Amino acid sequence: MGIALSSARRPLIIIGRVRRDRRRILILRQGDPKNCILPENWKANDVLYQHIVSGRKVRMTDDPGSIMMTIAVYSPCENSRCKCRAGKFMGDECITVGWAESKCTRSGCNHPLSNHIQHIEYLSNTEYLAVIKIVFDINNIKSALEMSYAKPDLERNILIESVYESVYKVLCKSFRYNPFKAPNIDTIYGSPPFEPISIRQILLNFSMLYFCSNKEVLTFNQALMVTKFLLHSFDSWRWTVPDKNLYVYDKRLCFYPEQFSKPYSYYFCRYMVYCEMPRLAHSISPRYKASEIFGCDVLKYTLEFFYKELQVWCYKSNIMWNRHTKLHCLKYLPIYMTFLKSEYEYPYSQIWNMDYCTSDVIGVSELY
Repeated sequence: MGIALSSARRPLIIIGRVRRDRRRILILRQGDPKNCILPENWKANDVLYQHIVSGRKVRMTDDPGSIMMTIAVYSPCENSRCKCRAGKFMGDECITVGWAESKCTRSGCNHPLSNHIQHIEYLSNTEYLAVIKIVFDINNIKSALEMSYAKPDLERNILIESVYESVYKVLCKSFRYNPFKAPNIDTIYGSPPFEPISIRQILLNFSMLYFCSNKEVLTFNQALMVTKFLLHSFDSWRWTVPDKNLYVYDKRLCFYPEQFSKPYSYYFCRYMVYCEMPRLAHSISPRYKASEIFGCDVLKYTLEFFYKELQVWCYKSNIMWNRHTKLHCLKYLPIYMTFLKSEYEYPYSQIWNMDYCTSDVIGVSELY
């Protein structure tokens, strides 16, 4: 999973300590940007993703009038003098003969539905599927927002609503001006990574600093296996929604302001857009690994809650594991975490600023 466990060699130049090229240092600390992206096979194993795919396939079997009406609802009128930015049509008219001539009922328009779909009249199959995908995503997000708005105020999560609203606006704007171009969600919160050193790099630093010369506790290779398991689990873990435990995070930020550069909600919104929303909205991709685009602050905020949930999952799942997996997850993992928690509570620890690279790790692992 992690780059640190790759068997591919890199030249043994001291690239991990080069300071002159800022971009190269960032790549070493964060990993190659391509490696920040989850592999394609995550989609096959993701229940929500597959459910959305199935729903979209069913939607494509609807009558043409219904599909075109849905597309027209988010498309501007092509009439040169019309300022209508999205169509509005009566549903019954769109499922009868002559649906293409249904009139837009939006004020100032009154043009036929065909004026709103001229840009998709001569699409290739690939382009048509791309249009269907983004429209389906827009509808899904819109439905999710409507359900959230309908809840009592005490049950609504304003932070999550704001994320959905932001993505919804980007998708609508993208579809309105260029439905064949991938939506640019970087306009919402900026582009990843969001911290100068990644969680992956921090755990790599910890393993190098602590277990290279501490064989009595864990061997270096055992520590690397635990690191791999932790990174994979963290990338699969769904973060704690701020409303549920915000008081805990707020206390940490108030009592230890020097340890955090930004509030938890800042990172949670970015996690939602880059790690969770691609599961629901398939037109925004790729999906990023949380361990590659977040770092010091997020690890301090989430480690306690993440590890508690991971422990519960381990004890429930170990009945299906082989002896090797049980040994690493039930014996070595608690040892590893005990030392990590004591180390990450120290603000001046070297794990926050070292930049060991893949070649360093490979060189050390081959000694054991």
